[in-house]
Amino acid sequence: MTVASRRRIAAVVRLELLTHRREPLTALYMLVFVLLGAAFTASGPVDLVRDRGTVPRDAAWSIMLACTALTAFGQVITTMVAATIVLRDRADRVIELITVTQLTQREYLVGKLAAALLILGLIYCAVPVGLILGAVLGGGSATQAAMATLLPVALVVMPTMLTVGALQFGAGVLSGRLWVIVGLGLVLIWIWSAAAGAAGGAGATMSASLWDPFGSAPLLQATRDWSDVERAARQMPVTAGLLANRGLWLGIGALVAYLAIRVGSQGLTHAVVPSPREAMAPAPPLRAATIRRPRPANARHGAAATARYVMRWMLRDTGWRVLAALGAVNVSVHVFLDVQGSASAAETTARTLAALVKHSQLFLILLATIYAGELVWREYDERSDALFHAQPISDVALIGGRLGGVVTAQLALLAALTIAAALAAVVGARHVIDLAPLLRGVGVRRVMPFVVWMLISLAVHVSVRQKVIGHLTLITGWVLAVLVAGTGEIGSGENVSAWAWGGVGAVALAVVFVRWRRDGGYAADSRG
Repeated sequence: MTVASRRRIAAVVRLELLTHRREPLTALYMLVFVLLGAAFTASGPVDLVRDRGTVPRDAAWSIMLACTALTAFGQVITTMVAATIVLRDRADRVIELITVTQLTQREYLVGKLAAALLILGLIYCAVPVGLILGAVLGGGSATQAAMATLLPVALVVMPTMLTVGALQFGAGVLSGRLWVIVGLGLVLIWIWSAAAGAAGGAGATMSASLWDPFGSAPLLQATRDWSDVERAARQMPVTAGLLANRGLWLGIGALVAYLAIRVGSQGLTHAVVPSPREAMAPAPPLRAATIRRPRPANARHGAAATARYVMRWMLRDTGWRVLAALGAVNVSVHVFLDVQGSASAAETTARTLAALVKHSQLFLILLATIYAGELVWREYDERSDALFHAQPISDVALIGGRLGGVVTAQLALLAALTIAAALAAVVGARHVIDLAPLLRGVGVRRVMPFVVWMLISLAVHVSVRQKVIGHLTLITGWVLAVLVAGTGEIGSGENVSAWAWGGVGAVALAVVFVRWRRDGGYAADSRG
């Protein structure tokens, strides 16, 4: 590789890094990892280790398995970053500019891969930061916490990040389709769940532990016969199975990335150049346009049209679909495992509701936080705010329509999560469940909190009037709420009454209607 080639690759990497530095989602992803890690080691509401028993959270065994759970949850983030880096240029229709520069397609792909891994590495560095912060908040030593996280980061977090990042990059380059990237993420989560479950069994073999992409299986297999006392006191062994697992998956990721660069560089761009005959052909005659007199607008019709527009946008948005699909898979897997051995329909329903409430919360908070900001700032980011200002309906009707569309999209998502949980419960328990208690529980413990989270997020954005600061304010608030609340169900209906939670939503709704105006001067502050 020549010096000029290395410089061109470095230019691609710098461009991606600068792009993501201005993207608030990068900071948002890091704060999510800090939230999860700190809430776990600070003895907060988040428990990342299944069947932990009496083992302390700051034990080496707990921290190592918590890191595998964090990297598995990080599939959401890895998928979003990989999809953005690989597919953004195609979506923006600027990829054909490569053909008129000195940059080769192979250099372009190598630079994209290097940038993706660097950005993911920066994001995943927040995992040990969160674990150490939580240990300090819980009264532990920062030095001891840092030493306890060195081995998990070296053997679990970073190898998994490199592997999954390379796999997602390769899937995006070779297919050019978002659904392939998302599908690969779902497959990896399924393999992780199956391998981890098999490794905990009595007859598990070493070969079974090799197929876990996140490293849980070899760790569970090595410590399967340990008592809680041993798990609390002993250091995690670096076994041959763990090293073989890490080496195998790093090799698979490197191979897929190599093939993507080798094959993708041969047909990445598809410049459409018309032939001379096509260029000289006369244009088809224009048909007479049918001029329709615009219908007079009123508040009800305007609000309904706005609600339909917002609902369709959210349900068709790629990020919304990715997070929803991963959330459904996460809930289904945990419900399937939790209902094993339940003796009655009532017990299965209770376990299903508990798993659904617990394992959907972080996805719902993430969705509410991100898409509240998108709802406020989307027109300004796309430079279509003039059309937004020119709509011939009142501010109240416009805001009401937007809120109606958001709530409808939220209800559709919760319906999908509930259906996925119910199906997983029926398959796992092998008998029917009581739908009425499940639906009532979801309504009280998830519909109300989800709507209120969105209203709070909207209230923050329209009050702060700056997109990045709004996101950071919200994430900081969620971190503090999780650490202070002492419960994994913020506003679930059990620890906070429905009336109190509804009061918070009413205040947030009032702030939204008062502060969200078309002439509020958002345009200059949308990106900071």
